[in-house]
Amino acid sequence: MTIAFREHPLRRQVVGEMHLRRFPSFSIPAQIFQLFRLVEPEQREAEIAAVDRDGVTAPAGARHREQRWSAEVRTAWERHSEASTVTVALTGSSLGAAPWTRPDKGPAAAAIDWAESLPGGAVRASQLFIVADDCAAEPVLAAAEFSASHLVSCHIAGGARLWSDFRIHADGYGRLVVAANGMATADLIRVVQRVQELGNYRNLALLGLPAAQAAWGDVDRIERALAASGRSLQGRDRTDDELLADLAQQAADLLSLAAACDYRMKATQAYALIVADRLAELRATPIPGFQSLDEFTIRRFDPAMRTCAALTERVALLNQRAAQLTALLRTRIETHIENQNARLLASMDRSARLQLRLQHLVEGLSAVAISYYLLGLVAYPVKAAEKWRPGFSATSLLGIFAPAILLLVFLTLRRMRHRLMAGQASMSDDRRHSGDT
Repeated sequence: MTIAFREHPLRRQVVGEMHLRRFPSFSIPAQIFQLFRLVEPEQREAEIAAVDRDGVTAPAGARHREQRWSAEVRTAWERHSEASTVTVALTGSSLGAAPWTRPDKGPAAAAIDWAESLPGGAVRASQLFIVADDCAAEPVLAAAEFSASHLVSCHIAGGARLWSDFRIHADGYGRLVVAANGMATADLIRVVQRVQELGNYRNLALLGLPAAQAAWGDVDRIERALAASGRSLQGRDRTDDELLADLAQQAADLLSLAAACDYRMKATQAYALIVADRLAELRATPIPGFQSLDEFTIRRFDPAMRTCAALTERVALLNQRAAQLTALLRTRIETHIENQNARLLASMDRSARLQLRLQHLVEGLSAVAISYYLLGLVAYPVKAAEKWRPGFSATSLLGIFAPAILLLVFLTLRRMRHRLMAGQASMSDDRRHSGDT
């Protein structure tokens, strides 16, 4: 049928998102194998090729595939942001000959071999036995080889019961037993899915703990270096250039550390919220004499998450401290530069004043020199007139002219200097006005 309206390009993706995380259906009793892997981006193409084993190519960007290997063997594959889940559900005659034994032939064996061969590194591998009630669970529990000191058992979701020691057994799988105790099959499937998601996301969140522990030593080293830089900044034992170089290196180390850890710490925080949600949905009810699911999870999971959160907070705090120390050092450098400029301006002012005084002195000497030469020029015609007219005194006339010529030259030079200074001031005002506009 042709759709009569235009769809948004992302409509089917967002609608499909609401139908993801489907768990393969099963009947009781059932045996579930599940592997939860981290898959690198370069492995995704090989993973999709392996998932499309039936020759039916999944649509581009497909995130969920279900396959039926036989009437009693079903598999489901789901892609997450950085991980993938593959689940194999066995019922009826496909179950192993004894509890916790894997089938060695037929579709069940082929499905498990296929699930184990997919690309990626397993973060969690689990094997679940789902039985009808507590009595049916007894032979399965006897064969499970659970550690009594680690055994967790509680009622979940109002009626079903869970057993597990959450350890990795010799075959590489963790083991869980779930008794339905009258719970409807559809409800039980959702409960089992939540139990699996709780374990998967718990392990995925805990991947942040080794990263945080590995980075803790680097954070300690950078913190000590920043403290030493702060003491040097307070004292005067190192030059500003050396301090600035050290602070720049410490800031670069912090940025590199944050870049290496930030994604994993943020992912850990997000996964921890999912774990809390799944734990709340399961509504675990303690059973006397056993650890409950809540107690087991909170006892070690919460301290690990607080360690990761503390690393994130500590790196952010050190970034702020490095920025503050750098700002203080730059302020000190700028203050030094301003003081140097002030001293330079004061020196230039003194030089200008001295130059002005020298200019006045030179101006006076120049007036005397010019007057002397002018008086010498005037002396020639005056002495010639004395020859022509007896009784005329050239010396007396020159004596009268000398102070007059000196005064005239001095006033002329002074006027020329004032006019020159006035012209310079006018040019400065013009430049200042043009800069303001």
